[in-house]
Amino acid sequence: MKNLVMTLVFVLSAASLLTAGEAVFYGGAQKPGKLTFDGASEAPQELLEGDFGATMGARFSGGSVLGFEQNISFSPRFAKQGVKAFQMDSNLILQVPGRVAPYATAGIGFIRTWSPDSDPEESLEDLAAAAFGFGTKFTANYGVGIKLRRLLGPLGFNIDVRGYRIPNARDGSLHFTQTTAGFVISW
Repeated sequence: MKNLVMTLVFVLSAASLLTAGEAVFYGGAQKPGKLTFDGASEAPQELLEGDFGATMGARFSGGSVLGFEQNISFSPRFAKQGVKAFQMDSNLILQVPGRVAPYATAGIGFIRTWSPDSDPEESLEDLAAAAFGFGTKFTANYGVGIKLRRLLGPLGFNIDVRGYRIPNARDGSLHFTQTTAGFVISW
C-alpha cells in the first residue's frame, strides 16, 4: 500500500511538470550557405550563395526539464528574392525550469521551397533564385536559446539560434542558420 501511495504522489506531482506548456510566436532572419547545383554551373558561384532571408512562425512546447516542441514557420524570402519556404519541425528540448530558462534543442522535420519558374532568357540572378526552389526536403536541426518567462503575467520573451541541414538539396546538402526573437505565452 505504501508503494502505491508513493507512486500516486509521484505521478500527480510529475503531471504538473509534464503539462507545463508554452507557445512562442517569433520572427527572425535566416542565412543559407552555398547551394551545389550542376544545372547552374554557368552561373557565377557567388550567385549560388544564399542571401539573408526572413522567417516567422510559432513553436508549441510541453514539458518542464525534458520536453518536446513543434515548430511551424513561413519564410517570405528564403535565400534569394522570390523564393519562399514553409517549414515544420518536431524537436526534443532540454531546458532549465524557472523564469530564466536556457535551453538546447534538436530534431527533424521538412522544408518546402518554391520560386518562380525560370526561363533560360532570364537573368543569372533569376536562375540562381530558381535553384533554391528545390521542393520538399527532409531537415535536421539543432539550437540553443533562452526564455525569459512570465515577465508580465503569462507573457515572456525568447531568443534563439538554430542550425539546419538539408541533405540532398540539389546535388549536395544545404546548411542555414536561423536567428529568432519572439514572445512566449506560458501556462
